[in-house]
Amino acid sequence: MKRNYQNWHYIKLLFLLSFFIFCNIANGQARLPEEKTITLQQKNIPLEKAIHMVQLQSGISIFYSNQLLNGKEGVNLDYQDAPLYKVLDDLFKKRGFDWQYYADKNTILIKPAKKNNSKSSVSKSEFVTTGQAHIEQFNIQGRVTDENGNPLPSVSVVIPGTPLGAMTNTKGEYFFEDAPENADLVISYVGYIEKRMHIQGRNVINVILTESVNELNKAVVIGYGKTTKRFNTGSVATIDADIIAKQPIANVMTALPGRVAGVQITQNNGVPGSNTQIQIRGQGSLNSGTIPLYVIDGVPYSNFNGAQPATDNLDAWGISSANGGTSPFSSINPDDIESISILKDADATAIYGARGANGVVLITTKSGKSGKSKVDVNVYTGTGKVGHFIPMLNTQQYLALRKEAFANDGISPDKASSRPLDLLDWDQNAYTNWQKYLIGGTAHSTNAEISYSGGNENTQYRLSGSYRNDGTVYPGDNWKDSRVTSRFSLDHHSTNNKFGFNFSTSYSYENSFLPSSDITSLYTLPPNYPSMLKDSTGKLIWYPGFTNPLSYLEQPDRSVTTNLISNLTLRYTIIPGLNLKLNSGYTNIVLDQKSAKPASAQNPAYNPVSSAYFSNNKIENWIIEPTVDYSFNIGKGKFNALAGGTFQQNISQTNSTKGTNYSSDLLLGSLAGAGLITSYYPNYSKYKFASMYGRANYNWDSKYLINATFRRDGSSRFGPNNRFGNFWAIGAGWIFSEENFVKDNLPFLSFGKLRGSYGLTGNDQIPNYIYLPLYSLISTPYQQQTGMYETTSPNPNIQWETDRKLEMALELGFLKDRILFTGSYYRDRSGNQLTYLSLPTQTGFNSYMANIPAVIQNKGIELTINTKNILTKNFQWYSSLNITIPQNKLLSFPGLENSFYSNSYVIGQPINLTRLYHYTGIDPQTGFPQYATKAGTGIPDYNTDRIIAPVGHPFYGGLSNDFTYKQWSLSVFVQFQHQNGFTNSVSYSPIGRGMTNLNTSVLNRWQKPGDVNTLYPAASANAGTPIANAYGYYYGGSDAFWGDASWLKIRSASLSYSFGKKLISSWGLSTLRLYAEGQNLFTLNRNKYQFDPETNVPGGPPGLGTGQYAAVPPLRTLVVGINVSF
Repeated sequence: MKRNYQNWHYIKLLFLLSFFIFCNIANGQARLPEEKTITLQQKNIPLEKAIHMVQLQSGISIFYSNQLLNGKEGVNLDYQDAPLYKVLDDLFKKRGFDWQYYADKNTILIKPAKKNNSKSSVSKSEFVTTGQAHIEQFNIQGRVTDENGNPLPSVSVVIPGTPLGAMTNTKGEYFFEDAPENADLVISYVGYIEKRMHIQGRNVINVILTESVNELNKAVVIGYGKTTKRFNTGSVATIDADIIAKQPIANVMTALPGRVAGVQITQNNGVPGSNTQIQIRGQGSLNSGTIPLYVIDGVPYSNFNGAQPATDNLDAWGISSANGGTSPFSSINPDDIESISILKDADATAIYGARGANGVVLITTKSGKSGKSKVDVNVYTGTGKVGHFIPMLNTQQYLALRKEAFANDGISPDKASSRPLDLLDWDQNAYTNWQKYLIGGTAHSTNAEISYSGGNENTQYRLSGSYRNDGTVYPGDNWKDSRVTSRFSLDHHSTNNKFGFNFSTSYSYENSFLPSSDITSLYTLPPNYPSMLKDSTGKLIWYPGFTNPLSYLEQPDRSVTTNLISNLTLRYTIIPGLNLKLNSGYTNIVLDQKSAKPASAQNPAYNPVSSAYFSNNKIENWIIEPTVDYSFNIGKGKFNALAGGTFQQNISQTNSTKGTNYSSDLLLGSLAGAGLITSYYPNYSKYKFASMYGRANYNWDSKYLINATFRRDGSSRFGPNNRFGNFWAIGAGWIFSEENFVKDNLPFLSFGKLRGSYGLTGNDQIPNYIYLPLYSLISTPYQQQTGMYETTSPNPNIQWETDRKLEMALELGFLKDRILFTGSYYRDRSGNQLTYLSLPTQTGFNSYMANIPAVIQNKGIELTINTKNILTKNFQWYSSLNITIPQNKLLSFPGLENSFYSNSYVIGQPINLTRLYHYTGIDPQTGFPQYATKAGTGIPDYNTDRIIAPVGHPFYGGLSNDFTYKQWSLSVFVQFQHQNGFTNSVSYSPIGRGMTNLNTSVLNRWQKPGDVNTLYPAASANAGTPIANAYGYYYGGSDAFWGDASWLKIRSASLSYSFGKKLISSWGLSTLRLYAEGQNLFTLNRNKYQFDPETNVPGGPPGLGTGQYAAVPPLRTLVVGINVSF
């Protein structure tokens, strides 16, 4: 209740702040012109800058001809609350110009003074009334906007051949007096295609400019700053908001798979709120964490809670539900995100030091823009279903297999040691498709978002909110994951641009109600298993030897997650080029969970008792980062230096309690109703991180680039003697397309750059306090007392893992950058590995953590090509392709053969290697499986006869195509992976053994002597038979079903129609778009006996994939929606 009050108090403060800001902005814009005063102290500044300053303070647009600025000396300003008209007289009257105010347009027009007029065209007494007078001359006015209807300020509007020219105001408006009726207007703006329009006697000419898309000049967010792709010396990939917006997703991380070269992302399952796993350029650690650093608007999103192994799963110390663990990103609204930048190499990540050893993911959220206030509404609804079901045996096929298995063993079913109910008791004609029964439902999704944004040149704001509700494919309509989010951002800078600040805060509330376990694995129930699972009173029916599949649905897990992220950035310019900045941030993630296990959901034959688990997890993080940067020109180049510090603290708290012996299942929601507290697991962990860092870069003549970074990090996860580490990187680039010899000889080459980087980073993703002796509470009290025991052998000498990163890259642009190509070679070598070493049993511990001089190498080639295939007035076609060819291997491990890792790793092989027996086929006479053995016995030996199977991804990537025809848009994205792994579900028991249904591939089995080219050996129903002995554990651990597990997936598609501006403007709208979107639409792979090859196949890249054959796969989702702006 206390936390709910604090949250409500926070929301009230948020809205009060918003109301106060809006009132101030409105008040500033509503002041009468005669009340305007100006306060400025500037010396020898350009007249253009003086005009701009007056515009900012007065809120009145000033239009003038370019002639006014030609050859004019500097301007001195010394005003303290001076009337606006006096400042205007001083600026223009002495320079031979008159000014005139138009009240209806809130604009001032500057024009050459008439020769017989020596005074201002408007006196103080005429200030307001002049604009109301009738204007006899031919005047032109209009508004310049982008394609979305947003006003464009400071656009150049000129009439060639005349001295007339103007710049648009903050509303995108311009105005000309005494313009020729048959001339042309030329409208130009940086980043947009120049437009020329004939006046033709029109008084009002509104202009829509089309953005000139040049990938090289787009802003790229990097650590503590921005650059462009053209001048970047590091490896940075950016995903824009429009890519995210075209996908009906709840977790923004699920928008990224296949989009970026060198980055692999796997969704754990298709249950709402499930977690994702991300790897940037492979796994570089044996035991430490490999999750990247996430930064949201400059604030590290510290979801890593110090668990071992390192994870960003919020349930790591809590209660895992059917989704396998809650993702911290499931509570962030994807619509609030402007862009995601992924930093990969040393040059890009070194500024983050050890925290960036596994790469960095920078998330930038949307902010307000100056101009008219704008409301955006986006609503969609849709459904999700399992896209592929495994073909399973029907009842007749299943029973035939079971009878054949008993016949092969020479045993009658009624003589078996364990009664086969499927053959003797159950209905031989009954059939239930358990896949469709358990996960064949329809998951309904609803998403609604609204935002309000706007501001003036000094202050911009954005306020947004969203609601989302996702169902599941499980039986019943009560399972759901719902989320409410709110976000506010405010940007402000002073009139003289010396001071500025940015404030943003977001709050989300996520409520998840799911089964405590995923029931997908129960799809292997016999097809004639009784389908009557409840009696007439609603109680579960229990059949001998089986768990009622609905019992898992009677054991719910409810979790409530609140997420607060706040950031405040202060900026001050001391002198031009020298800036001070203070960034501060705070995050607070709270996860409350309750998991109930009623006695009614358990088999009464075992005298069950009701029990419940209660868990509270809290992750609190704050950070302060002061920086100073200085930029200045040296010769033909520009130098920039940055220095700063980081002070961060992360606190993780968990309290998990189990209560049992409830007198009634109705009391399971409260710990107070428990008759006995059987376990209590408290955990408190504090992590501190401090750094000093610096970066310097130089750009000479827009051709030669160099960037150097140094950082000294301190982490509380290491002992006092090794707490600090030094990390560094250097990057360089050469834009050779700017050389004259290239321009003269390669006219088709519009851009060419060579770049490279090398650096050293660290890794501290290990458990907190691992260098100290740790104690845990004994879970079961004795005589009302709780004891403790030591759990960890200390090692105060552990040190940082190190990662030496090398990259070389070539970037090319052809045909005026219509074709952009990037090819990169990277090599990361991670050493000084932190891992566990064995201890003698008499010490009381099995192992302890220490550094070993093992080295893991990740290297690869990344290729990316972006093309503008067709660009016409009505039709455009853009494509993007990325391919990664990775390689992971253990480069060295001194003493490996004598360590307890000798069976886990092999030098020269990937660190996730898989050893399997080599399967050679089936004996056509006996139906027994056969294996290659060195001893020739036919019975393989565990130590000598297992071979190393090929693992990992030889290559992976993605291909996107975006088409636009008039007002229609179509986007299709295809992801592909060439990978090795199991190509079928494999059992360690013979087929036909146990009451378990199998897929239809077992129809191709050995059935009689002489059968050849069969896929499976003979069936067997009992243990100890010759077939069972030959099968052993060898067949399931062999390479019989190991091979090419590659796949291709239509990851997403979007079709939309945008209504014309002329039509919707009469309705008071600026944008109206209808759309349909889909996710996980189609999968092409060789193996039809798995739900999803992406998430269910073991043997993928190290550290990725669940390795489960039976989990709800990512759903095939279809939605329809509407997007409106006004």
